[in-house]
Formats: sequence, C-alpha cells, structure tokens
Amino acid sequence: MKEKINAFLKDVMTLAVVCYQFGDTGKGKLVDLFSSWADIIARGTGGANAGHTICLRGKEYIFNLLPSGILKDSEGKLNIMGSGMVISLIKLSRELRLVHENGYTTNNLKISHRAKLVLPFHIIVDRLKELSLCKGDKIGTTGKGITPAYLSHYAREGVVMNDLLNPDIFVEKVRKMANEAIEMASKAKRDDFFKIMVSPDLDNGIFYHPKKLIDVDMVIKKYLGYAKDIARYICDTDSIMRNSVGKSKILLEGAQGVLLSIDYGTYPYVTSSDSSAEGLAKGVGLKHSDIDLELGLIKGFYMTRVGCGPFTSEAGGEESAELCNNVFKPEEFRREEEAIIEKFFKNGNSVSELMVGRLLRISGGEYGATTKRPRRIGWLDLPLLRYVMEVTGNKNLVLTKLDVLNVLNQIGGEPLRVCYKYRYEGEKPYNYGEVIVKKGQVIKVAIPDPKFLEQCEPIYDSFEVWSEDISKIDSSDHLPINLKILLIYLKRETGANIRILSVGREADQTIFM
Repeated sequence: MKEKINAFLKDVMTLAVVCYQFGDTGKGKLVDLFSSWADIIARGTGGANAGHTICLRGKEYIFNLLPSGILKDSEGKLNIMGSGMVISLIKLSRELRLVHENGYTTNNLKISHRAKLVLPFHIIVDRLKELSLCKGDKIGTTGKGITPAYLSHYAREGVVMNDLLNPDIFVEKVRKMANEAIEMASKAKRDDFFKIMVSPDLDNGIFYHPKKLIDVDMVIKKYLGYAKDIARYICDTDSIMRNSVGKSKILLEGAQGVLLSIDYGTYPYVTSSDSSAEGLAKGVGLKHSDIDLELGLIKGFYMTRVGCGPFTSEAGGEESAELCNNVFKPEEFRREEEAIIEKFFKNGNSVSELMVGRLLRISGGEYGATTKRPRRIGWLDLPLLRYVMEVTGNKNLVLTKLDVLNVLNQIGGEPLRVCYKYRYEGEKPYNYGEVIVKKGQVIKVAIPDPKFLEQCEPIYDSFEVWSEDISKIDSSDHLPINLKILLIYLKRETGANIRILSVGREADQTIFM
C-alpha cells in the first residue's frame, strides 16, 4: 500500500482532503491512509463539532479535535491544530488522555497560539439559543459552542490559546465574557439550564452554581489547570507551516463539508467556518495556491445530512427529516431502528423510500461520531456536486463507502437512484442575481439557498446495483460491470476525475484509479 500511495502522490508536496457533501464522507480513513506519506498533518477549521473515525490495529478511535495523524506521533509525524480552529479544553484533555492511555505519544503535537478557545459560556449560550428558537427556525447545532466561539472572535472579544500562557490576561477576558451567558441563564427555565450544565461537554456540572448559576471562578481554575497540561504544545504553528511548504510533505485535514461552509454552503444551515480547501489552508497559515492536490470526497452514490436544512434527494423526504431531527436518545433510537429492520425482513413487507434510507443508515453506520444522532439518508445529488465542483474549481474526486450499497440486494435488488437534475416547483419565480428561475424549469447546477432547494423536486436516473462483494477488490479492472457503468455515468454528468474508490474501512480496501 505504501508504494501505491507514493506513486499516487508523486510530485505532490501539499495535499488537501476535503468533503464535497454535508460532512461524514470518511475523511478519517483517507487522512489516516495518507498520514504514512505525510510529514505534517494539519487541521485548520471547526472544533469538537467534527468527528473523525480511525481504525487502527483492530480498534476504533473517534477524535473530534486532534488531527487524525495523532496515532502516528511516535513515527515523528507533526500534528498541527491550526489558528482557524475553536478548541474546547475539556474535550481536548479527554482526547489526549485517550491517546496516552492506549500507549500512544503526543510529543509532536503543536497547537496554534492563535487558535480560539471554546469556553463553557459558549456552550451554554449555544444550547440556550437553540432551545429558544421555534421549531422551524432551528439550525440543528451540535451544541458544542462553535458558533458563539467564532462570534466572540469576530466581535474582538475572544480568548485565544496564547492567553492561557498569560494568566492575568486570561482571567480578565474570562470575567468579561461571562456576562452574556449569566444573563441568558437567568432568563432560562431552571430545569433546561440545569440539564445543560450537567452535560459531559460542561464537565458534568462542575461549573454550575445554585445561586450565581455559573461558577466563573471554577471556570478560571479549571482552565488554568488545563493550561499547565497543554502549555508545551502551544506555539506559532502558522510560521511552522509557511516554512514547511515545498520542503515537507503536508496533509491538510478537512472538517465538515463544503456544503456546510459558512461561505459556500446552504446558509444558514451551515457551520461557522469555511470548510472548503480555501478555508482549510487559511486556517493553518497557508494560501490556497500552496495546495498541490485537492481530493474532494463524496459517498459512493448516496449522501447524508445531520440536523436541519434542505435535502432535496432525501430518501423518505419530510418523514425522514422529522424522524431523524426529533431524536432525544440517539443510542436507544439506533437499537429501535435495528429491531425495525430485523422485523421488516422477517415479515417480508413492501419497500418504502424511508425503509431504504433506514437500511442504508444501519449498513453504513450512519450515526454521528460526535452526537450519535442518526444521519438523514439521501441519494447522490449531482446538482449539488456540480455546484461544489464549480466553486472549488476541482474535479478530483474520491468515492467512499461503496461497499455499503451491496445491502440493496437484500431487498430484492432495489434500484440505486441518482438525482441528476431538479425541477423547480415554486409558485413564484426565484431571483438569483441576474437569473430568474420559473416554475417547471429544469436545473442542472444547484443554487445553495434553502428557500430555493425546498421548492425543487429531484429528477432521478435508476441503476441496478452490483451483486458482487467489492470489499476485496484491489484493482479497478475487476470492478463489477454495474459499478463501472455508474462511474462512467458520473464522469459524463459532472466531468469528474475519479481518483480513488474506497470499498471498506481498512486501509487496504482502497483502489487507486
């Protein structure tokens, strides 16, 4: 595998791995795969709202903050958490403990002195605001304090990693920042507030005060304690990155997906950072032009979305969205869903789109690595993919989770569908800059506006799924004919340059095209 990777990345010094959908496309596997090639693995956007799953030596590791190359630290790999990240020290301390307890080192971890801190106040504000919104206005936030942390930064009120090295400055900033959270807490229902305060993300109630509501002194004490543990990692990572371009092999690890980018995604149902390669490069101190190869990841002929927001090709439509967005006990929901599928097969019921979505969700393990929430399931949406390829200017694609689609054979060879165009069904014309879209008009490239997407109907092509087990195939020459037909179709419809196929979770289940 190492020889294949080196041949694939010949003449490449800086590689970016970016999701071209709504996240959760298997970036962790690809980053782990390429980390054997890289000298530096760097992440530059988002925070604990991202989840990367790594399978190593038969064990699964889920990291929300640490770069996916951290388990190769002992090999001398530099892992960098860039200046564009927002970092929860509560979560970071747990991930570092997980790494150390499993016998791995973090001697080469570097954290930007300009990375933003997620404080308990940010998490409190995030969750209280989401609770206060009416049902139709909810964004579906992970509640990890990401948006409030970025807001603090852009309001010039934020706390950065370097402040931890200067306790007096840190204490002054924290006391100023506490006011908004305390004011919101005083107006919230006491039961709602208490549930928020005792969550694991807030250290199980350690910051709760029965009279003051939030124990600011405890926040300061706890965070200055974290500072002692991580001070050795804090440095000017932007300089390290700039000085390494063209000299060291750099792997840039994306978080979330381009369709969730604050700049390019389906705003406002997006994250609070630019999750494109452009934002990723900036978040580690580089320019987009420093990237030699960008790989855009999509799931192989299906896609997922977590939380609220438009999803034109969703299997089961509104019923699926309602089902997935009203789950309060995710692990219990997953067990119930598995039981429903088992009962379905025993009774031989007719297949609905919602049931197809459930089957793909279970087969693909499509439950959030961070929140455990069920991911909404839909068919591959080519209008959205064409849009992403236009705004990124990149055609190099990686198709992941292709092995998941074999499960369609369990329900009588249910056809695989691909949304290749939309039909606009809005009663009123939609104005998009100088373009006017009228009812009945067919759309080839998506407009990333939720109000527009909600009024579009998907137009599908259907394909037969292959029956062969593709998880052991190591060459594109041996792919089933039905899969080859789909790949040709994808290239023709989008102009994509398909570079890699992932046919399983393990590193050797990867086909270089």
